[in-house]
Amino acid sequence: MGFEAVGSVRRTGFARVAAAASLLLLGACVTSGEQATLVQKPKTPPVRTVSNFSEALRCMDTLMWNHGKRDIFITSNGIPDATGRVAGGTKEMLITAVSRMSERSNAFRFVDFEPTLDDVNALYWMIGVQPNFRAPSYYVRGAITQLDDNVVSEAASAGISLPTVDLGISADQVMSVISVDLNIGELATRQIIPGLSASNSLAVISSGKGADAGAVIGKAGLSFNVSLNKSEGLHQAVRTLIELSTIEVLGKMTRTPYWQCLGIDQTNPAFAGQARDWFDGMAPSQRVAYVQRVLLSEGYYDGPDSGQLDERTRDAISRYQADNDLIATGRIDFDLYQRMLAQPSGQKGPGAPRLQSVSNAGGEGLPRATPAPAGAPPDLVLSSDRGPQPRYRAGEALVVKVQPTANGFVYCYYQDAAGSVARIFPNRFQPDSFVQANQQVEVPPGAQKPFNLRMDRPGASETIACVVSPDELGTRIADRYKTEDLQPIPGATLADVVGAYGSIQGTNVRSRQMAVQVLPAVSAQR
Repeated sequence: MGFEAVGSVRRTGFARVAAAASLLLLGACVTSGEQATLVQKPKTPPVRTVSNFSEALRCMDTLMWNHGKRDIFITSNGIPDATGRVAGGTKEMLITAVSRMSERSNAFRFVDFEPTLDDVNALYWMIGVQPNFRAPSYYVRGAITQLDDNVVSEAASAGISLPTVDLGISADQVMSVISVDLNIGELATRQIIPGLSASNSLAVISSGKGADAGAVIGKAGLSFNVSLNKSEGLHQAVRTLIELSTIEVLGKMTRTPYWQCLGIDQTNPAFAGQARDWFDGMAPSQRVAYVQRVLLSEGYYDGPDSGQLDERTRDAISRYQADNDLIATGRIDFDLYQRMLAQPSGQKGPGAPRLQSVSNAGGEGLPRATPAPAGAPPDLVLSSDRGPQPRYRAGEALVVKVQPTANGFVYCYYQDAAGSVARIFPNRFQPDSFVQANQQVEVPPGAQKPFNLRMDRPGASETIACVVSPDELGTRIADRYKTEDLQPIPGATLADVVGAYGSIQGTNVRSRQMAVQVLPAVSAQR
């Protein structure tokens, strides 16, 4: 009895000691309040967001500088999610991509306009209200158009069972496809420009691997399993698609070989065909001016980019062709154009200066570029393929030639014998109204004319009128004149249109007119 009592006391004392030790151990596992501020701090440092196309965006910046592209004003109302399942800051992704493409070249200026999430129609209300407001020429629109879950679902497993050991492994993979579509539109007409689009898709993969095992040791069972899962980020896929699509649509709009920045070979049939379309769509004077700029930057030519194929230009072309394994003919052909695209030199030397810092809160609040020196306002030289006083027979087609004396925005209108007036430049085939100094533009463009200005009423006098200004006026003109290109403007005369441009305050506008005489057809005279 006494022995049992002593043993009971000893066991009770041991239990109390064990309980106290357990409490101490548990207390050691509890985080103290003093350490809470340390626990809440993130242990992983932040990193810069880098995608698969970060280098491609820097390459595009250099490409834009090499090709002399700058000060193209664009905007966007955002890239909404049409699927309703991807919530991300897509507009900010687009702005970041455009910014990275313009750090050195200043190729694009993004006009941020989103006071109440209205669409780009609201931009019209800003014109003339804010004196320093510059309306964009183009806008980017698009959407996340497709998200297909579980397009591919694959799973595999295997196992083995023995009297004392069980082993098993498994793997699965699920693929989803997400797509982004982008397009470029002209703000003045709200028309989507054909061909300036991008549609790209990306597969997002979620995969997992697992293993399990079981064994019997004596009478005790032992089992364990391991599972490894990997899922690619959906929003990172959206950023990648937006950056890729932005490179594609802005590269097409500026007619620069953007595929070089994507690591695609110059001889790829799709992009070789696109370069061919660009070459065929250029007027002869535009081809000459482009070649002259490249030759000038390479040191083969020291004259102006006049667009005239003179003897000095032919000699420079021959030397360039001989040095680049081309047949030295002195002529401008597609092989020469493609070689110059593949090796753009453009402008040597330091890039354009970065934008100055934003003004203080009491200032205008807009980033301002370094102002250019003041010069004479642009004027126009207006002519045709038959000179400045052309005569055409009924059934023949007119080609207008217009050339500004300084950089400016050009708008041309055609009045037929019945008095109907239509805008012929800029148009859906020549969407950019900005023309460089002394660059001659032909309307309609190219050897394969996309449309014709055909004379059809003998004895009538038809008229071409063009205006030029150092400022973009297509968005500031009265709404009644903002009609579709190549279509009659209801109730308007040529004098009305020219007067509407001249009445815009705060800018310098010059206009020129050219009368076209229509003669009877040859068959009618016999």
